[in-house]
Parts: sequence; structure tokens; C-alpha cells
Amino acid sequence: MRTHVRILSTLIRLVMIAMPSLGFAAGPPSDFLDIHPELGPDPQRPGALVWQKPGFDRARYTRMMLEPLSIFVAPDSEYQGLRSDDVHALAAGFRDTVVRTLEPEIPVVDAAGSGVLYVRAALVRVKLKKPARGLLSYTPVGMVVTAAQDATGKRISLHDATFELEAYDAVTSEPVAVIVDSRPTTKTDGKDELSWKSIEDTFKFYAARFKSKVLAAREK
Repeated sequence: MRTHVRILSTLIRLVMIAMPSLGFAAGPPSDFLDIHPELGPDPQRPGALVWQKPGFDRARYTRMMLEPLSIFVAPDSEYQGLRSDDVHALAAGFRDTVVRTLEPEIPVVDAAGSGVLYVRAALVRVKLKKPARGLLSYTPVGMVVTAAQDATGKRISLHDATFELEAYDAVTSEPVAVIVDSRPTTKTDGKDELSWKSIEDTFKFYAARFKSKVLAAREK
């Protein structure tokens, strides 16, 4: 009996060790998500967990409404400061990426109504690197918000983050989908870092997949 207990204990430890390397989000649910359904692996996206309402009919939704992107800095982050213009640049980059991917087939609107899917998203457990001092700017270590996202060329550096998203019917407020995605980081000077491109690609992936499934559902 003791042998079986030791074997089980060893297997549990191995699973706990393996989970971060597979890219699953670590730690308890964040403060961002309002709903916490049972999530399952996303077959199209290794390392992501998803849930959708049974019978979710995408064909009903012809427009999307986006809540501004939220940013949650991890309690154990080396640096806690995140300037308002940095937050604005990240939020603008999120909206711009989603709009460019969805439109014109699925317009992004600013008011709720019939056929509107309300989407709220966040980057959580963000760990920031303390920026070098400089009068105008500083050298980024990880993520770079370029002039395309911020006309003033401001930059922020960070590493490690999880993307979370939940979607609701804009009229009934009924939850229809949840995504938790902790993507593998890239190597920069031998260190794991998170680039703006990897974040942008994550936004683009989910917007493009939603768009393709909506268009396919409309054709049925």
C-alpha cells in the first residue's frame, strides 16, 4: 500500500512539474475573469485552455464590441510601475489588431445590441523589468510597443504573461466563451522573453479563428 502511495505521489509531482513546460497558465484564476467554468485543452492551440457554451451559435453574432484591454502586473514582478501611456499603447494595439482582422466582414462597434458579441480581454501575471533611466526612452528587454502602436515611440519591457478572454451576449449578458492562453516565450540573449509580436499573434489568432467560424456558420 505504501508503495502505491509513493508511486501516486511521484506521478502527481511529475505532472505539476510538466504543466508549466507545456505552456498551461500557472497559479490560481486571476482577478480578471468574472466566470470560471471548467476549461479544457484547445486542440488548435497547444498550451491554451478554452470553454464555450454548449450549442454556441456563432452565426447569431454579426458584430463585436471590445472592452479596452486590461493589464494585471504580477505581485512578484521585479518592477510594478506601468505608465498610463504604456497601458494605452497596449490597449490600442489589441484593438487595432482585432479590428484589422475582423473587418469588414465583422464590424467592431461601440454599442451593445442584437447580434453583438461583447468581448473583454486582459494580459495577466505580467512581469516587468525595471527600465534603464533615460530622458527620452529606454532600451526594451522584452516587449516593444513600436510607433505603429504608439505614435510617440514609447517602449516598455516585460517578460512572461497570460492572455485571458471572456465573451458574452451583449443583450442577455450570458457568457458564451472563455480563453486562458499562456504562450511559450522567445529567447533573447539566452533569457525567456515575451515579444510584442507574440502577443499580437495571439490576438490575431483568436480573432481570425472566430471570424472563419462565423463566416462558415453563415454559409450553412
